[in-house]
Amino acid sequence: MGYWVGVQLTPPAVLPYPTWKTLILRSDFLGILSRITSCHQFARLRAPTSFARRAVEAYIDGSGAAGCPFSFRSITSNSLDSFVIIFTTLTMGAETILSHTEHIPAWGDLTLTLKGELAPATKTPKLPDEISGPLAWNPSFFESDADYTITLDDREIKEVRSALSHFNELDLSGSEVSTTTFPLPTLGPKLRQAAEDVHNGKGFVVVRGIRDMQPGEFSPEDNIIIFLGISSYIAGARGRQDENGNMLSHIRNAKLSKTPQSQRPTRYSSRASTFHTDTFCDVLALQSRSNAMEGGATLVSSTWTVYNKLQKEHPELCELLAQPIWPFDSRGSFFPCSTRPLLYHHDGKVMMNFAREPLLGLEDVKRKAGLPVLSQEQKNALEIVERLATEGQISINTEPGDLLFINNHGVLHSREEFTDAIENPRYLVRMWLKNEELAWDLPEDLLHGNSRIYDRDNGLGERWNLADTPRIEFAVAERLTS
Repeated sequence: MGYWVGVQLTPPAVLPYPTWKTLILRSDFLGILSRITSCHQFARLRAPTSFARRAVEAYIDGSGAAGCPFSFRSITSNSLDSFVIIFTTLTMGAETILSHTEHIPAWGDLTLTLKGELAPATKTPKLPDEISGPLAWNPSFFESDADYTITLDDREIKEVRSALSHFNELDLSGSEVSTTTFPLPTLGPKLRQAAEDVHNGKGFVVVRGIRDMQPGEFSPEDNIIIFLGISSYIAGARGRQDENGNMLSHIRNAKLSKTPQSQRPTRYSSRASTFHTDTFCDVLALQSRSNAMEGGATLVSSTWTVYNKLQKEHPELCELLAQPIWPFDSRGSFFPCSTRPLLYHHDGKVMMNFAREPLLGLEDVKRKAGLPVLSQEQKNALEIVERLATEGQISINTEPGDLLFINNHGVLHSREEFTDAIENPRYLVRMWLKNEELAWDLPEDLLHGNSRIYDRDNGLGERWNLADTPRIEFAVAERLTS
């Protein structure tokens, strides 16, 4: 078919010839290209129009490594009849270069001849034995919630109310809230220091003191303007949270739905969540509107402390978590399925991109075609991370009006199960934020998803869904994402 495959090991090595193995790819092998923004290049190759939505599946004949997934790192398209795919990563660690030099009128099963042995490669950079810094905290670091809470005084509250009036007089849209249009001359410097703490300090902060002085004093629009105004000093860029371009998530138990609690997205249920990070965002921002009658506290745990404990107690699991062998299921058009690491050491920082549902799947939903199930070793690793995060957790009991900002790459979060009051149930509003100056430099695996959220030209638009819409039914994509 005009294909050849060469294997590059890391570090470069002389390949043992004449050793040959055969690599068989299903006809939908290009499905993984859904990760790539410029998929249109491959339409010229007469690939099936639906290939970008299909899963990839590869088999190594005779190697004992069936079900090994590919993930493409970069692409160069030369002409109608040829292309080169560079830096494809196999599970066992070899990097391959695939080249096609002959036009194929139709896609069938492809047989690729592999020169050289597939051997474990040192593809994962050496992980530090320990990482230190203010983000490596444990519960004993905090004497009280005052250690991570900015409580506004009367002057600062008055300043926020003045900024709200100023913005409303400008007759601008909510997307135009900024440090300029929502001026906080006294509080602003304190919030900018909090932004520094979120990115380079303990990784989270609570801003307390903004609430209705009397029921219904702030309209739904005013509540969002205040949320946007204060958060613009922490991180000014806002991200889309779904394929509809919604900029806000309204988090509350969907009481009108007859869907069982176990079959809803966690954010529309009253059940507890496991520790996780939100999908690809930099800063998770939560505005508390009202509390549950019982339970419902937000729990946070330091990724760095979890990492240090793993390195001490289970160093082999750090290596496992850092391998690109974790298959994330996804549905809809917002994020494609992908296989990537859960743990990264990049630019001197340890970070996690961690969630259980897209990895373990849902009991009543089949995995996306071509996605492998986790091994028992992988499942055990998830349980150990959960245990260590729980051991190091602190509980944040927010008050109505509180704003909570969390470094999504450095802090894991979850929430308690809760029971609502008949009136005034638990209600949070969520935004995904980015501080262009302080944002962490991300590894390549996370950049695409991060850009999908924050880039203005991502094709999703912006939908400012200010009001909470009662939810009755839930798509699989919602259940698989945080």
